[in-house]
Amino acid sequence: MIYSNNSKINPKLYSEIKEIINYNEKIEETMKRIYLNENEKDFIIERKEKQYKFPKLILIMRSELYRGMFLSVTEDTSNKVTDYSELSNKSFQIFEYWIYSNQIKEGIKITKEIIDEIEIGIDYFQLNQTNPNLFDLLINKFNNQN
Repeated sequence: MIYSNNSKINPKLYSEIKEIINYNEKIEETMKRIYLNENEKDFIIERKEKQYKFPKLILIMRSELYRGMFLSVTEDTSNKVTDYSELSNKSFQIFEYWIYSNQIKEGIKITKEIIDEIEIGIDYFQLNQTNPNLFDLLINKFNNQN
């Protein structure tokens, strides 16, 4: 038995937890690699000022909106969609980075307006709110910077 904080930890459980942590770290590394690699992005979300590229698989995993869109068509004919979410570019960039990392990019200042926009965007994109939850991250960062 391994002891920690005066409690016994089963070695098998400890080993399983360690495997999960290693697996999560590998997923995080893979997601960062995909975020940086434009060649792996096969779908474009077109906004007024800029186009954002994503792998369809990532959008399927993270958004009910895109899951329904991609899985309901029998032919893969489109690789682009126009975004009507009305998010500001800054809010959309927060959304984009979170999709890959479950984090908010360093150096981003969170305002009440951004929190309000993202809250609407979460509903619009029907985001799968995994831990850490995007809205909770925004609130925590907002509270910590003020």
